Amino acid sequence: MKIRYVLLSLLLIGVLITGAVLLMPKLINNEETATKETNTTTTTKQPEPIKNNEPDTTATTAIVVPEEMQAVIEENNEEIYVDEAGLLAGNYPSQMVPLYGVTSLSQSNQITGVSGQPGWKTSYVSDYSTDEILVFYQNLLTSAPDYSEEVVSATTNLKGTVSGYTISISISPNNPDKTDLPGNSAVNIFIEQV
Repeated sequence: MKIRYVLLSLLLIGVLITGAVLLMPKLINNEETATKETNTTTTTKQPEPIKNNEPDTTATTAIVVPEEMQAVIEENNEEIYVDEAGLLAGNYPSQMVPLYGVTSLSQSNQITGVSGQPGWKTSYVSDYSTDEILVFYQNLLTSAPDYSEEVVSATTNLKGTVSGYTISISISPNNPDKTDLPGNSAVNIFIEQV
């Protein structure tokens, strides 16, 4: 019985020594590789710098206001917003798409649209009813050859192309929880160069 324990012990010691001899070089190589990996520097792509909130391009198409639109603007001249405080985005085409019945201007930005073309996005709130504002903008855009009107829920969307610019106007009842401004109607205007 003792011989059995001695032989098993010798066999176990032999296996341990053989295993140690075979595994040690691999363990040493892994440590060297790991040290080499930590010593090498990796280059990472720097993030793009934050833009200065300016559009990528500026509008180049000259704005020509058709006579029909000019007549509508002149008829409603007293209700047209005059930007004395300089709140409208730079070069906003108010001669073509004026703001009607403004109580509070919530935003006005010069933008670059999805297609890469320059444009403007403007939102305001009015004490006028949605019907009064709708009539003004309908009269303003009906002369556009591709004029369309769509009613979705309580929002009316008007769209047309005038003087090389696509004009989209949404008129809806104001929700003060969303706009943080009191008033009856909310108007969103999106203009993009074609």
